[in-house]
Parts: sequence; structure tokens; C-alpha cells
Amino acid sequence: MTATFQFDGLGAKNTLIIYSGGEAGTFDKSVALVSAYAKLLSFYDPDSLLTQINQQAGIAPVQIPVRPVFNLIARAVAWSKRGLGYNALIGPLVALWRIGFDDASVPASDQIKARLALTDPEQVILDSEAQTVFLSQAGMSLDLGGIAKGFILDELARLWARRGVTGGRIDLAGNQVLIGSGETGVPLWQIGLPDPRTPKNPPIATLTTAPKALVTTGIYFRHFDRQGHIYHHLLDPQTGSPVESDMASITVVADSAEKADVLSSIGFYAGLPDGIDLIENEGAEAVFITKDTRISQTGGLRETLMPEMDH
Repeated sequence: MTATFQFDGLGAKNTLIIYSGGEAGTFDKSVALVSAYAKLLSFYDPDSLLTQINQQAGIAPVQIPVRPVFNLIARAVAWSKRGLGYNALIGPLVALWRIGFDDASVPASDQIKARLALTDPEQVILDSEAQTVFLSQAGMSLDLGGIAKGFILDELARLWARRGVTGGRIDLAGNQVLIGSGETGVPLWQIGLPDPRTPKNPPIATLTTAPKALVTTGIYFRHFDRQGHIYHHLLDPQTGSPVESDMASITVVADSAEKADVLSSIGFYAGLPDGIDLIENEGAEAVFITKDTRISQTGGLRETLMPEMDH
């Protein structure tokens, strides 16, 4: 008996579907978990734990009472130090551009330069024993936007496993974890990949996959236009401005949604052909779609991706 539940959270519409297994109350507990982590990890909520960390930048360490959240921050900082195009310290630039808000605008180059100086992940001091995070320069700020949704998806998947779900789909703003068997009762899923020009269009391709996590990042999900130029929300940690490339979207397929989330930023930043090697080296797969809707994929998806005939 298929059970479906939809709810608003994390600034998006979310869908939970259980095809088999599970206990009564699983949907309620799922929504509570998403809400709890959103309150802790939100960049824009003035009362979030993340905001506390950012407000204490250059002043004092902040104790993180929830161990999984401290560990998440530690992993985000470790990824950031690798210099692959993901940087959790990009918060000052996110706040400067405000892409996705009505007052988004193109900042002056000197403003961008000043904020870039505050994005060095080496300036984060983590104390694992005391579970504290300290941003050592005033004005620094963490933004977990490129990893938190994946983390929450994985936490939900763990919750569902504890509650005996043997087949289901967790979809947070289009990012998904596939669990066990789908509607057909077979552990093989067919997933439509969104057309990056407008997600409301029919899927641009269909992917057949075992139960995995899928995270999509694209330039058309959050952007604003100025004088014919599209400024999207994927900021280049080197320039402080939106990434300039012919990439439109990337969908990463991985065992963990958190890893897929981070790799979607890294793969998008690398573009083609470098992104393919990078994703494969991290043990994941990906589908890359360019602005002119050319589709490329990593080796493991060559036999399982079917582009729609009109593309």
C-alpha cells in the first residue's frame, strides 16, 4: 500500500513516499527531523545555531550541542580545504549577492574582493573534544547550503531504516534518496532528470538506477537577470561571482546524499571534461547537461541513461 506525504520545509516543496514497510508515525517523525535540522543549520534564520556561529566570528568559539551537526561542519570544512570548488566559508559572498531574494544585485568588485578575504577555511578552528567551532576572523560566516540538504536526506534515510521502511523515496526540493524497491517491487528505479531550462518541462532524460542518492544542482533554480545576463546562485570561490561556464546542471548519483550534494558543486565548478574524472575518482556517477542541452555522463551511467527523443 503506497503512502505519500507532502510538506513545505527547507524553502521548498518536499515529498515522502513509502511503498513498503514502515511504522505508523514515520511521516510525522520525518517532518519533525527536517524541521529540527533546518532550525539548526539555516543560514538566514536569525535564531539558528549556524547564525550563532557566524555572529561570534572573531569573538568566541560556539559550542555545538548536537554531535552530528559538529561532525557535519567538520566534514564541510575538510571538503573546503581541498580547493575543488566547494567552500562552506562562502557565506559573506552569499549574503552580499542575496541571489534568490528580491533585493539581489550585482556587487561592486571592491566589495567582492573584501568578502573573498573572509572565505579561508584554514581560519576555522574546530575543537572535537569540546565540540566548538570558532571562525577566527570577524566577518567570516559558514554557509552549509551545499551540504546540509544532503546531510538531512541521509539522516531521514537512517530514520526510515530504523522504522523498517523497505521501499520508499525521500524527495527534498528535487534531491532524492531511493530506498529498497520502488513501486514495481524491484530494486531498480527509473528517475526523470529535470530539463535545466525549466524544471516544469518533461524530463530531459531518464536514468535507471539501483537505490542511491541523487542530487541535482543547476543555474536556473535560483537566479536573477540584469541587462540580459543571468546571475545564478553557484558562486565561484576563487572569483566571488557566479561560476562562468557552459554548464546548466549536474545530477550526481552516490551512496550518500551528503557526498552527492558536495560533489554536485564540485562537478559543476569543474565542468566538462574535468568534472567526469573528478566525480569518478570520488566513487560517484554524474550526468552533466550544458546550456545547449548536450548530455554527458560518467562511465557507470553509459548503459543506464536514456535521453528523451526530442533533445
